[in-house]
Amino acid sequence: MGVLGPRSPRTGRREPVVVEAFLRGLDVFRPIGTAYAAFLAWTRRDDMVRPWVAVLVIGVLAVWSLGLLLYRRRSRVVVGVEVAIAVLAILATPLADGMDAVSAGQYTLPTVWAAGSVAGSAVVAGARGGLLSALVIAAADLVEIAGRPTQATVHNIVILVLLGGLIGLAVDLARSGLAREEQVLLERERLRERERIARVVHDGVLQSLAWIHRRGVELGGPAQELADLAADQERALRRFVSGAGAPGEAPVDLHGVEGAEVDLRLLVTAHERPGVGVAVPGDPLLVDPQVAHELDAALSAVLDNVERHAGPGARAWVLLEGDATGVELTVRDDGAGAELAELVSASSRGRLGVSSSIRGRVEDLGGTATWTTRPGAGCTVHLTVPRRAQEQP
Repeated sequence: MGVLGPRSPRTGRREPVVVEAFLRGLDVFRPIGTAYAAFLAWTRRDDMVRPWVAVLVIGVLAVWSLGLLLYRRRSRVVVGVEVAIAVLAILATPLADGMDAVSAGQYTLPTVWAAGSVAGSAVVAGARGGLLSALVIAAADLVEIAGRPTQATVHNIVILVLLGGLIGLAVDLARSGLAREEQVLLERERLRERERIARVVHDGVLQSLAWIHRRGVELGGPAQELADLAADQERALRRFVSGAGAPGEAPVDLHGVEGAEVDLRLLVTAHERPGVGVAVPGDPLLVDPQVAHELDAALSAVLDNVERHAGPGARAWVLLEGDATGVELTVRDDGAGAELAELVSASSRGRLGVSSSIRGRVEDLGGTATWTTRPGAGCTVHLTVPRRAQEQP
């Protein structure tokens, strides 16, 4: 059966529940419509000019209606033949009843059965198919009365057009909704498979590359080149399994992108590398593209400060959290630390990393940026931003 469910035995594709309900209802409607047409023909049999024509038409309707109970496939060809049968039955009415009776407003031989053919076309071919079939049946009604429509004829034509158009529209909307649902289910399965692969890679390949990098740095000399290569491959592989992009691809510029929100976990995880550990939630953390772009740039600036000022051998840990209103990004390092007053006065000395690249970006989003540090105890940066950027006045 699979995630998306079985295919419809009538159309050969996955269908919404409403489509299956319409098709099953039409299977019941056709025999009932045939019986009703036979009853009306029986009540006026004595007034008919050629009763045998009515018997032939009703017989064809009965055979077709019962045959579709056995032949379950519904295609455009099938509904096209059904519309043709309805048209021929309508045009046969003057032969059975005579033109005088038709001009007086006599029912057509198929009566409501013809409306079933319009509904069937709308279910199989959507709004366009329903409207086209309604217009074909309407044209047959006008030809049957020799181009002199009565009020009842116009009334029936309007009902047929509304029937075909509305049922077709409902079916089109249901199918488009099912298509979107299938895309969501497929994407969910893709993410599950990516997470499974990521766990396998993390438990094996990534740990091996990290160990090679550490041992190469410890050994030094010719092993340093191997250590650098292992570090590069580890960073590329982490980026790939996180979903941020294939190895070697440049980061995606999300600034100014409209539409779907961005999973912030992918951008934050891409910063993981030797010396930088990353922890993110298990569920997607969706934010506006602008928020994702600015927060990613602020995180890059924070990690750049760690690399430049925390001292040799310093490590950093990144923690991403979020709720319904905002996200929190915490970066902690075990480096040399600094006096908090030095950070506050950094911009006056021409060092704009703290004031502009970090605090400025975060405050422009409507968030806050705080630092906790002291000499010899490392530094902790806490960034809090809303999920959607505030409009600038």
